[in-house]
This record gives sequence, C-alpha cells and structure tokens, in this order.
Amino acid sequence: MRLLPLVIALFALGPSHAASSRPAPKDELRTLLAELIAADTSNPPGNETAAAQVAAKWLREAGIEAELIEPSPGRGNLLVRLKGSGKGRPVLVLAHLDTVPAVKTEWVTDPWTLTEKDGLLYGRGVQDNKGMAAASILALRRLKQEGGTRSRDILLYLGADEEVGSGQGLDWMMEHRPELKEAEFALNEGGLTELSPDRKEVRFVALQAAERVSRNVTLKATGPGGHSSAPPVDAGPLVRVAAAVARVGALTFPAHLTPAARLHVQGRAQATPGELGEALRRIAGSPDAPPEDAVTTVARLDPALGAVLRTTCVPTVFKAGTKSNVIPATAEATVNCRLLPDADPKAVRERIVAAVNDPDIQVEMNVSPPDSPMSPVGDNAMFRAVKAAAAKVWPKAPVIPRMSTGTTESATLRRAGIHAYGIDLFALTPDDARTAHAPNERVPVTSLQPGAEFVYLTLKHLTR
Repeated sequence: MRLLPLVIALFALGPSHAASSRPAPKDELRTLLAELIAADTSNPPGNETAAAQVAAKWLREAGIEAELIEPSPGRGNLLVRLKGSGKGRPVLVLAHLDTVPAVKTEWVTDPWTLTEKDGLLYGRGVQDNKGMAAASILALRRLKQEGGTRSRDILLYLGADEEVGSGQGLDWMMEHRPELKEAEFALNEGGLTELSPDRKEVRFVALQAAERVSRNVTLKATGPGGHSSAPPVDAGPLVRVAAAVARVGALTFPAHLTPAARLHVQGRAQATPGELGEALRRIAGSPDAPPEDAVTTVARLDPALGAVLRTTCVPTVFKAGTKSNVIPATAEATVNCRLLPDADPKAVRERIVAAVNDPDIQVEMNVSPPDSPMSPVGDNAMFRAVKAAAAKVWPKAPVIPRMSTGTTESATLRRAGIHAYGIDLFALTPDDARTAHAPNERVPVTSLQPGAEFVYLTLKHLTR
C-alpha cells in the first residue's frame, strides 16, 4: 500500500493556471465537469487518480490544500479539510470518482466527452457521480473565497472504488484515516430531485435517509452431464436451474412500508397528480400493510418508487455449459435481492427455497441480519440546511425523506455513527434518472447551475 502526498503527486501536472484564467462562475461547473469526465475512471480498472488530480488542481488554485491517497497505484482518493471554528463537529461531503464502464458504440455521443445535445449534457459520470464531485469542489472554492468564520470544518472526500465494493476507497479510508469518523453529518449521493416530464417544474426534493440492503443468492445444480446427442431422461442441471430461475423471477414479496418509505410516500402523495398520485394517497392513508393493488399501480407507473415498497429479488447472472454439443454437469445462477432494512434474511431465503421447489438445487445466501440503520429524519441541522437551500433554488418544491432502491456508501457511514444523507443535486425527469449506469447518461443543461447552487447553499447553512 502507498500513501502519496498531494504535493508530490501534483508535480506531474505542470505549472498551475492562475485562478483568473478560469471561466466566469456560470461556466465553471460545466468546464470542471468536462475535465473530470475526460478522465476515464471506468471501474474496473478505476484509474481514479487521473480525476483526483483534476480536482486537486482546481482546489489548489483557490488556495485549498488537498491530499492524494492511493491504497494502490492509480486508485486515488482525495481528502480535503476546510477549517472552521470547531464549534460543531465536521460535516463530510463525499462523491466517488469512479464510474461504471461504457461501451462507446452504444452511445449517441463519446462517453468521455461532455457533449450538449438537444438541451441535455451527455457523459459517463455526469450523474453518477462526477457532477456531485464538481459541485462540491466549487462550493469549497466559493466558501474559501468568501472567508468568514464557519462553525464546522468541512471534510471533502472524493473517493475511489465505490462501484466495485469500496475496498480501494471508503472502506480502506475509514480504517486508515480516522478523521473521517469525526463527522457528525455526511452529504452524499442517493437522493432524488424530480423534474416533471415537460421539464418545467421541480416536483420535490427527496433526501435519502435509508437504503435497501443488497444480498446475492446463488442457485447451483450438478449432474452427470454427457453428450448432447444422448440426453438423459431426467432434466440436467441447466434445465433445473433455468426452471428455478423462472420461478424465483416470478416471486413477489409482501409490500411493507419502512418509516422512511412511509414519510416519502406521504410527502409525494400531495405533490403527484393523476393515477400515480391516487395510488400513493391510498398507500399513505393505510395504517397497516399497504393495499396490494395500489402498490402494483405504483410499480407499473414508477418502478423505482415501487421497488422501495417491498423486498425484491431479480435473476442477473447465469453460468452453464462450455460447448453446444456437451450437456453441462454444473449450472449456476445469481439472483440479486434488495432487502428492506428491517427484513428478515432467513425468511427471505425460505421464500426463495420454496419458490425453487427442488431439493437438489443448492440455495446459498448470507442470512446475517442487515446492518443498515436509518439516519434521523426529524428537525436536525441537515434537514434545516437542505430545506433552506431548496427554498431558494426550487421555492415550490417540498423536501421529503427517502429510502433509496439501491446501495450507497452512506450505509458504511451510518454504521460508524455518522448521520449520512443523500441528495441529487440535479433535477431530473424519471427518464433522465434511468440513464445512470446506462448508455447515454445525461442531465438537463438547465439543471446544472441550480444543482451547484443547491450544494453550496446547503454547506453554507450547515456551517453558519
């Protein structure tokens, strides 16, 4: 393992540009975002150091020191501390610099060139998560330039390896850099700022306070195999696992509202029109288990919202066979389950075993209890800061809690006692939001500057 101080790492960057050579403030976010996206940090292999050096250069121009930390060559993590008075515990702002890979032929633009097309900005990482990194860098530059006394230190962490497990990123940093654990609050990805389909109205700002838990289930079968010209009477491993996958794929778990999901549904019900709004109002008005027909309606009209109302299990990987004329002797499938934070993993496994309905298929699953606590959702400094910032940027949009469908690094921070919350700084339509991790990842051009202002104002209120 190697710790590389920034002062050494930046010699390779050449002489610093003067801050005055930067574009006007309204262009800064777009310029910085273009530089970050141009650094291909697809993970694997990562190469986050290339983006960390871009970030460090922008911070250095504002007189902000930063440290580049590489658990292994090329896997750069950037750590910054903007000092405050110490009256309150620090706030940690984090974004990850790695992205999922992109296949260039599947895109309408070059994934690693920020490109404007029909009012949208395309580029791998523009949503997930280089937009958050760019806005956070500019917020620190602006706060540094304004001077004055802040009540808290701001720790900015731009991390590696979020997309593939955090072994080179936050997990490693939490073990080796204990100052991260000083934070009282953390501001991360995972929220949702929803833009109406006509892009004229921001409907709500959802602050992520909880998330579902990812657990993989492996289905395995073995058999004698053989030549495809002489198939056995009994079904082989491939056929049996395929049938089991189909049964598990059709499995539905009971709908259930966690505290964060209930608050989210109640908040959205008032701001959502049409059939979806009516279904949400029925769910919000149910004191016990939500009506299944209303949950089905929500899942049909808004799959991401429907997903947080129950545990889900989806087949994702199938492995079997080597040649077209050989009956495979082994077959294996992976089912990715996303458990509600209060779900019983043993009960989930029992439901899967019952759906498989084949005693000769092994069902492997980690059934240890989920450790995914919820951050407080009452009247605290983070909620007050986000509400104050949103009121200036999107005056008509309510701020509501959210439980995210997927997993973020906030769960790691919550386990360490840090109250972590997720935002989406860019207002996105549901169609825009679905492009994260997909070809043609994008954000509306008009969402760029408000997003930067939202991050800046949130930090300003948190540290006043």
